Amino acid sequence: MLLLLALLTLSCGNKKHDAAYYEQMVDSIRRAEQVKEIQKQAGIYENPIEAWFDTLRLHTLPIQTAGADIELIGDFVAVPLSANENFGYPTDAHLKAMALPSIYRRQVILLCEMQDSITPALYLYTMDKKHQPIDMLNIYHQEKKKDHSMTYNEYFITSHYEITVMQYFKGQDTVNPELEEARRYTISKDGMFEEQPIIIEEV
Repeated sequence: MLLLLALLTLSCGNKKHDAAYYEQMVDSIRRAEQVKEIQKQAGIYENPIEAWFDTLRLHTLPIQTAGADIELIGDFVAVPLSANENFGYPTDAHLKAMALPSIYRRQVILLCEMQDSITPALYLYTMDKKHQPIDMLNIYHQEKKKDHSMTYNEYFITSHYEITVMQYFKGQDTVNPELEEARRYTISKDGMFEEQPIIIEEV
């Protein structure tokens, strides 16, 4: 607001105005902000993409891995093609998403990209106030090899946004998958995913 007033002062050709003039300008700005907030609360949006983000169904934490069966997590909704670029995807990509609880006033989105007709990849996105991505973390994907072995992830997100991602390898003739690595992340106040030390105890 102070920056706007400074620009208004310069735009007036350095003409002198009394205190009442500037108070009136501040009141006008505040009224515009209040009207915008009231419209938002009433579900009135000028931007349809902003409306989509703000009306996404909220899924509570914690969340436990569901493998490729993402319906076990909850109801994902289709991302409008016009909002794909908010996630860094081309407009013809078919994505699904759900909202998670915000952290440090940062919006958190769980995004699903279908690698094929049955195989999903899941990503966590932190978003700024303009619904632009701050950071992204892949928490689930699977990759099948030519020898019919595969790697895949399991994950767990606590109510405090402690995010654990474990990568497994399963051979063609292997009964029990092998844990290859485990990583743990938290979300910083800047909305960045930060890796934390984790110790895996062998059983």
